[in-house]
Amino acid sequence: PLSNRKEDDMSSRRDKRYRDDDRRDSASKRNRRDDDEVKPYEGRGKSKEEWGLQEGSDEKGGEKKDEKKAAKPDYGKSGKLEKAKQVKKNGIVLKHVEPPNAAMPDKKWRIYVFKEDEIISTLHIHRQSCFFIGREKRVADIRTDHISCSKQHAVIQFKLKSKTNEVGETVTQIRPYILDLGSSNGTMLNKKKIESSRYYELLEKDILNFGSSSRDYVLLAAADDEE
Repeated sequence: PLSNRKEDDMSSRRDKRYRDDDRRDSASKRNRRDDDEVKPYEGRGKSKEEWGLQEGSDEKGGEKKDEKKAAKPDYGKSGKLEKAKQVKKNGIVLKHVEPPNAAMPDKKWRIYVFKEDEIISTLHIHRQSCFFIGREKRVADIRTDHISCSKQHAVIQFKLKSKTNEVGETVTQIRPYILDLGSSNGTMLNKKKIESSRYYELLEKDILNFGSSSRDYVLLAAADDEE
C-alpha cells in the first residue's frame, strides 16, 4: 500500500507539471500571434505639422481640392484695346496703321499710270508718308475704279531703312514699300503676285498692278531740280 501511495503522488505531480507546461506553451503561442498581427497606424493622433504635411494638403502629398472652385479671372478680349488702336478717315476704319519707322519721302517720287502704252495720269507721291490705294473714294489717295479692286486694296508706305555700307558705316534711307491689305484679287509687283500683309521694297521702274485691272503703275523718282 505504501508503494501505491508513492506512485499516486508521483503521477499527480507529473500531471500537474504537464498541465503547467501546457499553459506556458499556450501563453507563448498567444504572444506570438499578437506580434504577428498588423500593428495599428502609429501616426494616428499626430498633427500634420509633426508629419511634415502642409495645411490644405492630404496625406498622399497632393493638394486638397476645394469643394467650391473659386471663380477664375476672365482675360478674354473686351474689344476696348482693339478699338483704341483703330484709325479712322472720314468715319471709316482704316485697314492699315503706319509703323513707328514711317517717314516722309526725301525724293520726289512719282507714279506714271499707263493704259495700252499710253500715259493717262501722273501721280505725285512725295507729299505724305502713306498712300491708300482702292475703290473707296473717302479713303483712297490713289483711286482704282476697276470692279476687281477692293475698297482698301493696298498702301504705298514710306519707311526708314538702315543698312551697312562697304566701309562698315550705318546708312539710313527712306524707301517706298508696297503692302497688300488682304485684297480679294491681289496685288502684282512686276507681274508677280505678292503676299498679303507683307512689305515689299519698291525700286525705280517697278510696275504695280491691282486686281484684274490692265493699268500699269510705274514708279519713278524725279530729278532733284524737277517739280
